[in-house]
Amino acid sequence: MKNILKSIYNFLFSILPSLFYQFISGIKLNTSNKLVGGVKIIKKNKLLCLLTKNKNGELIIGNDFKCNNKIKSNSIGLIQPCIFNISTSGSKIIIGNNVGISGSSINATTTITVEDNVLIGSGCLISDTDSHPLHWEDRLYNNNDKTAKAPITIKKNAFIGARSIILKGVTIGEGAVVGAGSVVSKDVPPHTIVCGNPAKIVKTLNK
Repeated sequence: MKNILKSIYNFLFSILPSLFYQFISGIKLNTSNKLVGGVKIIKKNKLLCLLTKNKNGELIIGNDFKCNNKIKSNSIGLIQPCIFNISTSGSKIIIGNNVGISGSSINATTTITVEDNVLIGSGCLISDTDSHPLHWEDRLYNNNDKTAKAPITIKKNAFIGARSIILKGVTIGEGAVVGAGSVVSKDVPPHTIVCGNPAKIVKTLNK
């Protein structure tokens, strides 16, 4: 009897995170999606969208997605759960197949694309916007239309080290590695390692 109850318990808690994720995000996930802990999805209020006739953005996730949101689920721990922020109407976060993310934030005002087999380490920030205008007058009067933004693409097989920051307009090349704690403000060529602030190429990898 104890073994039966244990089996039922394990089964339920293997699917409940995905069901919860589907409920709060509106994205259907198959049984290959593994979510450890809760996931926070930030998107425009549905009532506001209805009143303003605006549409929500999109969060699109492929198969075999693993999202770590508990301290014990990552060897160096987590400082937060994963946050997917669909900031503006029409913005998109597109996540490919076999992607793993640990306790990181992805903030999209245009489009952020994470291709297949990408790993994103603990505590990373990926944002396609400066969030605020550069000039103080624009910030004072909330002239957010003057905030710079540009799409981000992380190509397949790339690895983003823990606590890294990927800024607007950046493309991380296929198979590239971003060293832990790096701030990436320019494109990273395929099959290279970049480190530092600002991130610079330190090594070329064999394909």
